[in-house]
Amino acid sequence: MTSSFIDSTQFECNSISELPKVAQQIISLANTLNKRIWILEGDLGAGKTTFTKAVCAALGVNVTVSSPTFALINEYEGNYDEQNLKIIYHCDFYRINNPNEVLELGIEEYFDKAEENGNYCFIEWASKIEPFLPEEYLQINIEVSPATNSRILTVR
Repeated sequence: MTSSFIDSTQFECNSISELPKVAQQIISLANTLNKRIWILEGDLGAGKTTFTKAVCAALGVNVTVSSPTFALINEYEGNYDEQNLKIIYHCDFYRINNPNEVLELGIEEYFDKAEENGNYCFIEWASKIEPFLPEEYLQINIEVSPATNSRILTVR
C-alpha cells in the first residue's frame, strides 16, 4: 500500500516477501528524484539492514549483504547500470562516538563518488554524523507498527 503526501511517501510492508516490491518502488522514486545517497533511520531492529539487503538485491548485487556495524562501510558491486557495474556503499555508523571519526574514513569521498559516478550510498545511523551529511539525500524512516508488526517506510 502506498500513499503520497506533500513532502513524503509512505510504503507499508506487511511481510518480508513484500520487501523486494517495496524496495523496487523506492528505487524508482529515488531515480525520479535523482537521489543516490539514502539515509536510513529507525530503531534497533526496525529493519534498516534487511531493507538494504532487498535494495541491493534489486540493484543486482550477487553477494551476501551484511551489516557493516564493525567495518563501518561495506562496498558491493551492483549491476543496475546497463553499461557498467556500479558500486554500492553501505554505511552503519551506530558505533561512531565522535562525528569526526568519519572524516578519517573519507566519508566525503564516498558521497562524491555516489553523486558523480551514479553509485549508491546507504547510511544507517546518519544522525551520528549529521555535520558531514551532504545537502541532498533521500531519507527513509522505518517504523514498526505495534498493532501488526508491519514496517512503515516513510520516504522524504
